[in-house]
Amino acid sequence: MMRAMLAPARSDVVLPYKLARQAGSWRGRVALDQFERLGALVTGAATAVVDVDLGFRRDEEGRTRADGRVTVTASVECGRCLLPQPCLIDVTIQLCIVATDAEAAKLGGQVDPFVLDGEEVRIKDLVEDDLILGVPQQVCSRGDDCPDRPRYTYGDASADGGAETRNNPFASLADLVGKRR
Repeated sequence: MMRAMLAPARSDVVLPYKLARQAGSWRGRVALDQFERLGALVTGAATAVVDVDLGFRRDEEGRTRADGRVTVTASVECGRCLLPQPCLIDVTIQLCIVATDAEAAKLGGQVDPFVLDGEEVRIKDLVEDDLILGVPQQVCSRGDDCPDRPRYTYGDASADGGAETRNNPFASLADLVGKRR
């Protein structure tokens, strides 16, 4: 019979191997300002919180797994207009917790490894990399109407189309190749 163990939300330190043996979980909130690397990518870190829901288990091969979901709403600066845009970062966590880099290499890309040196880990350390990967590249809510959106033209512009013609950077290379023949 599986017994669920819920770690107290006031403590963000867990014992993954122990929780996995007991089919336990950790649900809680961690202040976004605890995530140093993620905090450098988003604004509003002083007031935002990261909602974490992780389950720990042993898989069919006896490995310790951490699976769940992590969400945070923060502001991300638009790469075009440089204005902060509200953004929901919602990621699924699927980790295999291993003790060494050699064990991680044996996973062969089947699942994301997390190398744990010791018995305990802070929740933020388990989920921060996935949150960083979950930050979208384009966040501007104005989309194609963003004033700083780059203007693209492809191919040769027709005289009646009104688009700008762009220079081919390889045209001079083609001339050189033609002269050698």
